[in-house]
Amino acid sequence: WFEPATQIGMTATPRREDNVDTYNYFGDPLYEYSLAQGIADGFLAPYRVHRVISDYDAAGWRPTRGELDRYGREIPDAEYSTRDFERVVALRARTQAIARHLAGFMAETDRFAKTIVFCVDQEHALEMRQALAALNTDLVKDHPDYVCRVTSDEGDVGSAHRAKFQDVETQTPVILTTSQLLTTGVDAPTCKNVVLARVVGSMPEFKQIIGRGTRLRPDYGKLAFNIID
Repeated sequence: WFEPATQIGMTATPRREDNVDTYNYFGDPLYEYSLAQGIADGFLAPYRVHRVISDYDAAGWRPTRGELDRYGREIPDAEYSTRDFERVVALRARTQAIARHLAGFMAETDRFAKTIVFCVDQEHALEMRQALAALNTDLVKDHPDYVCRVTSDEGDVGSAHRAKFQDVETQTPVILTTSQLLTTGVDAPTCKNVVLARVVGSMPEFKQIIGRGTRLRPDYGKLAFNIID
């Protein structure tokens, strides 16, 4: 029925393992419009990169004898590095250090700048939410949804938080912690901070994540965004 017709495919998703069928069907792109070109042409928001390296990431970490993880299990004696944190070993002190830095950064810039924090997994996203809430008790008192976790575990509640976050007229939630759920398909025009609290495994995934901040909304003061990595 459609075979004689000329079909045109357009996508904003870089090539990756879970979308190869699109490229197999349409073939290699005839034209590509890059993120850098979109920024240069004024269609997308430029970004500032803030590199943050904790002591644990810079020097690695080794547990003391008998030290336990979040589940009460003894941590094997070994040298752990960035790629191990929250995957092989849960290091709560590192999560709290990241949360303190973000809270300080927002205190110096804008405590109501909408922010997405990408964590390793759902448990890590929960710990990050708890740490950020504890560092912003004055705002949480007046705005109980100031910082929320949005993962598959939240179901409809998480979907409601996400919808409010995307609404340019809604002030809260301000900070969302997540793992994979918000990497694609989320239009958050006023998101000003994209925080990477985990290792990003590929350039396509990285581009998808920072895409959460590339929307321009000059009428709401959104002219650029920050990548905190």
